[in-house]
Amino acid sequence: MPTPETRDAKLLEDFKTLKVRHPRLEEMQQFLLQAISGYRSYTLLDLYGASGVGKSTVMGQVARLVREASTNPAVFPVVIVQGSSEDVGSSARLDYYQQILAQLQHYQALRDRTKNLPLYTNPGKKSNDPAEWLEMRNAVEYAFALLQVQVVFVDEAQHLLAADPRSRPTAQLDWLKTLTNRTNVLHVLVGNFDLYECCHLNGQAVRRMRDHHFPRYHLDNQKECEEFVGALQSLLECVPMTVDVPALLTDWPWFGEWSMGCVGVLGDWIVETVDALWSKGETALTVEALTKYALQPDQRARLEMEIRTGEYRVARAKAQVELQLQRLLGTPAPDGKPLQATPDAPSTNGAGRGKGDRIERAPQRDLVGESAIASPPGKCPGSGQRLDLDVHRFTQSAVVHVQCPQCGSARKGSLKKDHIVCPSHEKLRGRSTHTGPRWVKHEAGWEVVAGAKT
Repeated sequence: MPTPETRDAKLLEDFKTLKVRHPRLEEMQQFLLQAISGYRSYTLLDLYGASGVGKSTVMGQVARLVREASTNPAVFPVVIVQGSSEDVGSSARLDYYQQILAQLQHYQALRDRTKNLPLYTNPGKKSNDPAEWLEMRNAVEYAFALLQVQVVFVDEAQHLLAADPRSRPTAQLDWLKTLTNRTNVLHVLVGNFDLYECCHLNGQAVRRMRDHHFPRYHLDNQKECEEFVGALQSLLECVPMTVDVPALLTDWPWFGEWSMGCVGVLGDWIVETVDALWSKGETALTVEALTKYALQPDQRARLEMEIRTGEYRVARAKAQVELQLQRLLGTPAPDGKPLQATPDAPSTNGAGRGKGDRIERAPQRDLVGESAIASPPGKCPGSGQRLDLDVHRFTQSAVVHVQCPQCGSARKGSLKKDHIVCPSHEKLRGRSTHTGPRWVKHEAGWEVVAGAKT
């Protein structure tokens, strides 16, 4: 018969593993289950959002439900892969292959298939042999078909899609698109706001992809506040200690602000506090204890800034795309007036400059008279300029081109130790011919812009 101490310890362990259900989580769970089991024309789904909103939680819950729904022991419907920030390009692909095959090794047919694969049996092996890479890809495709895999979840997927600096920015996305097209296995890419930018670099991939935002709770919205309070109440009622739930609920704005509206952050905060109090023999959960074990102000500020920046980047990118689409289609603005294309707007004929497009050179003083001699174009003042672009964001992104703040020319950014430098170039005299994604400096900082120069 279990002793009181054993029962209490069991209550604590159960609370540590508790995943509170709330409307946002349930909505996302139903969306993913429908995407996996229902009809779909896409094979890539990127699920992005702030750290701590519950992306990994819903991924784990959906994986468990899909596995429980499968009654055939010969079927392995779900595989979960973890992206690594240390692997980019081909290294990330190899890590993906190895994780897939490692999870399915309990099937004899797959063990027989992989026992002679050099890149699988020797994880540290470096190879440029196309045949060895093809064998790994074929083994993964064979495993998907043999075990009837329905979905692959890729956590921290922004790392998997980070291209090698020597490759084109869309290399990883093109590879994954091809793999999913061949196997028709849904890949759910889970990650932060960088994932949204990585997944919108290729028009062909976009056609086979859908994206979904897992938002946090915003305290300026009444409905979202009510849902957040409900999640907070559910957590407090499960605490295996003495808790004055009504009194703590009156401080719900404090809980919301200090958790950034993220239920995952809220849950970790309360669980960590309860565990610390339990180890000290305390029996009651108080505001003072919660204050002591909350995230520090600098941590909260950093998280809040990253979340707001990510939300702004996505909202701005979507607004720009909507405006570009209206311009291309010639649809009127909401006020009924036709949109006027700016001088830098892309041509609508899809083949460079359209008929009648004018090229305007930058203002400069011209020499006059018979002795006027055309001077050679000079270097742009932005050549060699140190850019205040965050090195971590630049290296983690698949985008390598930067737009010169001086003349608007798009060039490949140069990584110099702890900063990015705009390479030496001639001053742009007309319109940039670069139509791919690039880093552009705005009032709010550097952001990735896709398409033609804005």
